[in-house]
Amino acid sequence: MVAISFTPLYGVQSTERSCCYLLEVDDIGILLDCGWTDDFDVALLEPLAKVIDKVDLVLISHPDLAHMGALPYAMGTLGLKAPVYVTLPVYRMGEIVLYEAYQARTKDDLEFNLFTLDHVDQVLETFIQLKFSQKLKLSGEGEGIYITPHAAGHLIGGSIWSIAKETDEIIYAVDYNHRAEHVLSKTVLDTFTRPTLLITGSMSLDKQQPKMRDRDEQLKDEIVHVLRRGGDVLIPCDSAGRVLEVLHVLDQYWIKLKLKDPIALLHTMSFYTPKAAQAMLEWCSERISKNFDIGKPNPFNFTHVNLIHNLDELDRLPSPKVILATSTSLNHGFGKDLLMKMAPLSKNGLVFVSTPVPGTVAATIHPGTIVKLKVSRNVPLEGAELLAYEAKERRRLIDEAELKAKEIEEAALEDMMMTIAEYESDDEGQPPTNAPGAQGPPTDKAAPMQLRGSFKVGFGQFATAKFPMFFTMDTKCEWDEYGEIIRVDEFKDVHQAKARLRKAKAASSSSKEDVDMGNGDDEDDDVNGLAAADRRPMKTVHSSQHIFIQCTVQFVDFDGVADGRAIKNCLDNVKPRKLILVHGTPETTTELQEYVQTTIEQCEAVYTPHANECIDIESDTTVYKLSLKESLYSSAFFQKVRLVYASCDTYWMEYT
Repeated sequence: MVAISFTPLYGVQSTERSCCYLLEVDDIGILLDCGWTDDFDVALLEPLAKVIDKVDLVLISHPDLAHMGALPYAMGTLGLKAPVYVTLPVYRMGEIVLYEAYQARTKDDLEFNLFTLDHVDQVLETFIQLKFSQKLKLSGEGEGIYITPHAAGHLIGGSIWSIAKETDEIIYAVDYNHRAEHVLSKTVLDTFTRPTLLITGSMSLDKQQPKMRDRDEQLKDEIVHVLRRGGDVLIPCDSAGRVLEVLHVLDQYWIKLKLKDPIALLHTMSFYTPKAAQAMLEWCSERISKNFDIGKPNPFNFTHVNLIHNLDELDRLPSPKVILATSTSLNHGFGKDLLMKMAPLSKNGLVFVSTPVPGTVAATIHPGTIVKLKVSRNVPLEGAELLAYEAKERRRLIDEAELKAKEIEEAALEDMMMTIAEYESDDEGQPPTNAPGAQGPPTDKAAPMQLRGSFKVGFGQFATAKFPMFFTMDTKCEWDEYGEIIRVDEFKDVHQAKARLRKAKAASSSSKEDVDMGNGDDEDDDVNGLAAADRRPMKTVHSSQHIFIQCTVQFVDFDGVADGRAIKNCLDNVKPRKLILVHGTPETTTELQEYVQTTIEQCEAVYTPHANECIDIESDTTVYKLSLKESLYSSAFFQKVRLVYASCDTYWMEYT
């Protein structure tokens, strides 16, 4: 009998999209997703910190912040030490998502220190990649447990997870899509029948997903209407998830109508999003794979999409234009910067392609309303703050120098001891002929062995000077097949300063004295001054700003998740023995619970836990393990019996 317990940490009975649940199968703790928000509120992760020692492995379902955003903090600060199982696209796209989220957050707050890019790299090193339908048997304490990812249809590589042990099967399915789209195929959840336990969500129970053709036409009409009146269109989006579906629709529409208005994908990792998708066509819909196999171009090689990394590059594109910028919440990222610039102009348009989450800036935006935004800017340190910073930096440099000197000293001492050991090993049994009392080979061979690997103390001298130099540490250079690796950081500040200098001089070209390019000394002085200004210590100053929403605001449903009708149909087909409802509001959770209790008679129990409420579930089946002697097994005669759906071998044995 398998003992199952389930504890929702967060993402249950609330409007919060981030989710994290602890599933315990016997003595094995399985963390189902580890999500966070782009605000990175530590208070949300307090339940996770309390159970972090119980986690033996982590299963990630989707490559977005709501399902994997807390992994860097959990491993870097909370001490999570467990393998993370994902599919290949979740690994590739998750790397883009985490890097972009960190850079967007540090752009608004230089003092952000909850996690670093090193923590992100640490997370990526723990990822174990699986394919769809690949059954993996756990080893060690998890012996007997099988995990298998299956297509969810929401994000590329997104999975619903099957956890099986003995005769019991647990299905974890949140944020799945019952319809095939341009990029992804539909979920396979409805192919499961009668699992022991189904863990699923009810977030979109009160919605109705539009037809794909109507959805695409609505998006095109809204965008073209704004472009025709000379305005720009802002589409808040994620960095590497549902944005692929939106980009595919827009790029194909631009090709079909031969439109010239530029489309821009704006975030710090925009170059890598389509590049990563181009290498993962086998994870997309069958139509995309077949078209590529017969020689059609890669669907993610967008011909009309400009990959933009900052606002300066965006300003170089002519208007009107379509801008897809992170993030969907508009709390951070370039999307918030563009909102302050575009919203007060009536000619512009704002199109949401994902449902705004309550409590975010996006949820408060309506035409004719005033929205309060948190604005941050970086200013150089001055006065007492600058002195304190310089003192702190001096202490840090001294500590680093002392640590480095200690490491060099230890390395030199180790080399010296190795040299002494080598010398004694070479001269063992061969003492110098002029040594006092040297009559021949030593009779006690154990005496020299005691000195190996240790520092020789005394006033004696070595017979020969093998290395008549002080010990030193050579600087090791890294290189590859092209030569020594260039450190970009050593040149970045100067290059950026020169670029700004050329731009400033071009702007003031009317004055001859300001555009004296022949004076190399003056240019070098200016460059050094700008580079020094860039290296000045900065701090982030926060303030509030109110903007009046005068642009048009529209919503087009590109969420890509099953609606209420589809959720109920899936439950009717699966008919789970037990059901746990998570990832939904109190209203949708109660409504789905009542539906299952009145409609699906095969479902024995429906659980609707609150956060941190533990549910204990015992298996209804009892499994016994028998050990047969080899003599009994070899003498047995098996008879094949055909059943309705399958065939099996049986053997009759009477035991008393």
